[in-house]
Amino acid sequence: MSPRRRTLTLLIALAVIALMTLPWAVFTSRADLTFGPHEAQYRITADSRLTVDFGPLGRLLVPADDSIPLGLGLHVDIGEIPVSGDDRDEERPAADPAKVKDPGGGAVDALGGDIASYAALFSSPQAQIDQVVEGLTREILIRWALAVCLITGGLVGVGIVLGPQRLDGLMRAFAGKELIGIGLVIVLVLAGLGTVVLKRPHPIVADPAFEGTPLAGSQVTGRLGGIIDTAFTAVRDFADDNDAFYDQVLTALRTQWNDRPITGNWTDRGMIPPAETGGQGDAKDSGGSDGAVTTFVFGSDIHCNIGMARVVGAVSELSGADAYIDGGDITMTGTSAENYCLDVLDDELPEKLPRMIVKGNHDSQETTRHARSRGWEVLEDSTAEMAGVTFFGSPDPRRTVFGSGPQLETDLTADQYAQRLRDEACETDFDIMLIHDAAVAAPTLRAGCADYALSGHWHRRVGPETFGSGVRYLSSTTGGALANALTPGPLKMNAELSIIRVDNATKRPIDVQIVTVTPDQEVRIEPWVRFPEPLPLVSQPPEEEPAE
Repeated sequence: MSPRRRTLTLLIALAVIALMTLPWAVFTSRADLTFGPHEAQYRITADSRLTVDFGPLGRLLVPADDSIPLGLGLHVDIGEIPVSGDDRDEERPAADPAKVKDPGGGAVDALGGDIASYAALFSSPQAQIDQVVEGLTREILIRWALAVCLITGGLVGVGIVLGPQRLDGLMRAFAGKELIGIGLVIVLVLAGLGTVVLKRPHPIVADPAFEGTPLAGSQVTGRLGGIIDTAFTAVRDFADDNDAFYDQVLTALRTQWNDRPITGNWTDRGMIPPAETGGQGDAKDSGGSDGAVTTFVFGSDIHCNIGMARVVGAVSELSGADAYIDGGDITMTGTSAENYCLDVLDDELPEKLPRMIVKGNHDSQETTRHARSRGWEVLEDSTAEMAGVTFFGSPDPRRTVFGSGPQLETDLTADQYAQRLRDEACETDFDIMLIHDAAVAAPTLRAGCADYALSGHWHRRVGPETFGSGVRYLSSTTGGALANALTPGPLKMNAELSIIRVDNATKRPIDVQIVTVTPDQEVRIEPWVRFPEPLPLVSQPPEEEPAE
């Protein structure tokens, strides 16, 4: 057999192997992901429906003809809700203690948190869909490649054992009947697929509880049917109230944006446009990030409030922001199920807008790993450039979970960790420090190793003010996270978002404008507040910590 003929035969054999193993890979792959607050396992079926299996409770059957192509379906095995703990933040000071007490005197209602998580899934399903598609695609490709490699490797091993002469004889025999063989393989594959597809389950009997909702036409089986009316009504009402609340907030935001204060606190260097040119959007027309200023939207402590994620996205778009930076606590406890909280915010931000995060104490290493997989810059004892400005930051050394309070994730005490961060900052060249808790950044500012530091964690705004020889600014909670209360849903306390302008020549913050959303659905956009200049070390004011 000629080398060309031999190569063609090998390619045909490889194609046949790939064709035979693809259906196997598709229908045997499993992806361990999440569903609302639950751990869940996903697999592809051929029944044109989404099946959510709650085990002994029963199943939710949703027609999928219009959403999943080729007659395929999706089966979801619901698992446990990860243990996440208490939403207490004992180290967090509050602006007004009377306002942060839970009227009921209790901790976060766990059932209410589950309802909020389901409502988030119901209101913003695209993040969950993206997660499932990515997870299943990865598993299918890995399994498919493994099967092709194993079978091909086995055939190569057989060829080595047989020797060149016998192998050449077999290849001639195969080449002479290759069309018949290929046809037979195709028939077998199609027959197998046909058997799977033709074994259709009984038609879905629609549950009237779902009429007029996105789940119209769905059916519930087993004992789950006895509680679905109450449970689904609670989730639907929560989602409807949440959507209505933030629809009104976004309307108010766009109305107030046209009347926002635009008199900037300009520097004396003549680089910044005069006040009458307006805000950053107008500044961009006069040069934008390549001219005078760079604009950052800064949020912190969203705590999985996906409604405020919509507001963050809208402000980022309206302000013409060059990047979004997050001071941490994007989740409530940092479980893998709460990766959804970051996904929703990521989807709400303008496409291709650079984004950065530093881990908060309510986040976890899983949170930041997931953020990195979504394209976020993550500060972990490192620097990163964002829109021409170099940031330095480090994750919060604690992890706060329900039931156990904050636990250190390092071998260092909190004070030792802050001192180590100071030493690293003193040896690093950067423009702005980004850290979750201002107390962790305090030694660095006192040592004169950071001119500016941005933080969150305290759930109240501080500054911008001189501290040590530098300047610090603390954002209040962007999620309106009231202590001992459920954060997702309509606001229970004011939520704040900051727009910060940075001088492109010096890389120093110029001023900040605060966007405040109230529980009454009002939006306030405050006048610009100028950042003070850092002080020489010899001119430091007395070191005084605010009353905690």
